[in-house]
Amino acid sequence: MNKSYLILLFCVFIWAGNYLARQFLLKEYTPLFLSAFSLTVISLFFCFVAFLAKSYVRLTRNELLLFCLAGLIGLVANQVFLFTGLKYSSATNASLIFSLAPLITAVLAAVFLKEKITMQMILGSLIAIFGIYLVLSVRGQFAFNIGDVLLFGATATFSCNLIFVRLLSKRLSPFIITTYSFMISAIIFDPFILSSTTIDWSHSLSIWAFAVASVLIGQGLTTILWNKAMNDVGAVKAAVILNLQPLMTMMLDYWIYQNVVTFQQIVGAVFVFTGILISIVQKRRLVKNKQTIHCLKQKKEWKRN
Repeated sequence: MNKSYLILLFCVFIWAGNYLARQFLLKEYTPLFLSAFSLTVISLFFCFVAFLAKSYVRLTRNELLLFCLAGLIGLVANQVFLFTGLKYSSATNASLIFSLAPLITAVLAAVFLKEKITMQMILGSLIAIFGIYLVLSVRGQFAFNIGDVLLFGATATFSCNLIFVRLLSKRLSPFIITTYSFMISAIIFDPFILSSTTIDWSHSLSIWAFAVASVLIGQGLTTILWNKAMNDVGAVKAAVILNLQPLMTMMLDYWIYQNVVTFQQIVGAVFVFTGILISIVQKRRLVKNKQTIHCLKQKKEWKRN
């Protein structure tokens, strides 16, 4: 398997575990504070690393506008939707709803990045989503509430962020994109939180340490890895890999809470992997066909000359 796909799988696994970590932290902190806390911790870390590496670059006016949109829509709105949604919904429902990201991203990529959408790619995504439904509806948990609606908002804003990253990747590195995105989002969001909410600083040191580790590993490190790998394989392919996240959530649920894996869940897993395979392999064949057609055209031109 391509190294970039392994990186994407690693990121998805960490994100699946981070759902459980976030639900634990929501027992200690409010959703808005956790959103601002996450953005602030990541931005400070990346700004410090960027300073040591002397990797800051001057932005153009268009890039600055894209960063403001990415910070406001792709990070601030995404974090608020995510943490508030998890407050009223479950980690499994969150994983299921995030599986809609490939379809949303495919539409956005077609509009803004001019990437081709094929019927096989859409079919593969739908098959995978059906498989996820089978996996997560075993215990009768598939019921939408206000939390699920908010999680859909988190999915949509996440897909928007993938498009912003691709647009910014034309000139900037994944690291500097991550650094500037989080820095701008913290600048936008922190004043609002500090001025409008009451913050409880009396939590134990272990809780604070867990919160910091959850942010740095679950969002910081994986964001850099994801952006780099996504730039290699494409926004649509990377989004399709997200379909594995509910399966990984189910695995963690089994390892941590010893919940038995049923036959229906196994069948659902088969559908998920089948859908992902259809989407990825089809796109790879499409690229090869384009290369073949290009080579044939060149040969015809050489013969004419």
